[in-house]
Amino acid sequence: MLLLLVGSALGLRAAWMGCEVRDWAASQSEWEALMWERGRLPEGFRAWTTSLEFTPRELESSGVVARMNVGAVVSEREVVAAGVYTSNLLVGAPVSIGRRAMRSREAVRGVCVNNKVSNVRPSSGLGEEDALRVCEAYASALGAGTLLPASTGVIGWALPVSEMIEATSRLREHDSAAAVAAAMMTTDRYPKVARVELEGGGTIVGIAKGAGMLEPELCATMLAFIATDVAIDRAELSAALERVAKRTFSCVGVDGDESTSDMVVCMSSGVVKSKTGADFEDGLGDVAAQLAHHLVRNGEGTNHVVRLAMRSPLDPEEERKVAREVLNGPLFKCAVAGNDPNVGRLVGKIGQVLSRRGHGELPSFVRLGGEVIFENGSFSLEGKEARIAAHLKEAQLGDPEIGLPGKSHGLAYPAHGRCVEIEIEYASAPPDRPPTVVLGSDLTHQYVTENADYRS
Repeated sequence: MLLLLVGSALGLRAAWMGCEVRDWAASQSEWEALMWERGRLPEGFRAWTTSLEFTPRELESSGVVARMNVGAVVSEREVVAAGVYTSNLLVGAPVSIGRRAMRSREAVRGVCVNNKVSNVRPSSGLGEEDALRVCEAYASALGAGTLLPASTGVIGWALPVSEMIEATSRLREHDSAAAVAAAMMTTDRYPKVARVELEGGGTIVGIAKGAGMLEPELCATMLAFIATDVAIDRAELSAALERVAKRTFSCVGVDGDESTSDMVVCMSSGVVKSKTGADFEDGLGDVAAQLAHHLVRNGEGTNHVVRLAMRSPLDPEEERKVAREVLNGPLFKCAVAGNDPNVGRLVGKIGQVLSRRGHGELPSFVRLGGEVIFENGSFSLEGKEARIAAHLKEAQLGDPEIGLPGKSHGLAYPAHGRCVEIEIEYASAPPDRPPTVVLGSDLTHQYVTENADYRS
């Protein structure tokens, strides 16, 4: 099933997070086939994966055996690269290495990513040394020069370096980046891939993982890698990625917690000499928006995606912060999970956030599912509850009892692209400024189960 609606009277950039989800499926096999097609690599890139088993040194006496995947997206030539990274003070070794590489404009050929272990300040103190040893081994095996590391998984564990290096002998090449998207999953239920083919020539393909601790600034359990064959200089790519990340990945959240290992890296092989500028940035924004949508849709325990559009006299950055904080309210998130049109929880949270942030004016209108629920200082609820409840049920992704004993843990594919729709509007908002759009999720039993049992 396909749906594309990314344009609007406001223009594509205004619609990035207001865009509709392009891809969903009726089964896991249909989704995986679609992602494989979306992940066909731009000119000049190759994808590789391998896997291994190891006993974490932190659990050596327990005899626990863990499984890890390693993936790589590699260019046949040196790439032009740009990256944005987590704002958490505690960061993993790959973040430190990546930041230095971007500052020094180090010559790189691709990325090497592992799941299961995040390589954040392991007790050995060898986080960066371990990451570099692994990347050197994979670069050597692939004839790829320098690779940037990326890791996700348990915070505090050290990489199983010997086992990871030994696994280079089992590397398999793939013609789709979807193989790497699947390899780097942790609690994700399905791989996430997005693709845009530019009218002027060239392709942009992105993959992402992330399911919990999803609150990017960038600060989430989120990795995103974007490859393009469009020739573009480093300064232009860096500026475009910064702007796009601010309008997409920094406008999503699941639980309000910030992770340590997150990054968005964009690489150009430069094979296609195409027009760049606004056309390229629009394509990059579209890929990022699709990935961001699925990061929330595939969030830990997510059974509803909530989209909030806000138009106010606040500056756009403050507007974004207010909107994200509103969506993180646990009472409203729980109401959405239960398809309960308890709109007082939403409007009450709006008032709390505005007061906490020093704003003294309530919105002129608040809408839920297209219904005005609050207008000019008063609730407006007569005859609307059944329609709002139906809107919530329509946006539900799966079993309403997700996570309860004997019930579904969530579908391994997105069944549709619908959202719970919220609008916050001020009459005093600048008429020519597009709304700020952010995405969040509900809060289900499955979220609690996944995070209670993450390591056990």
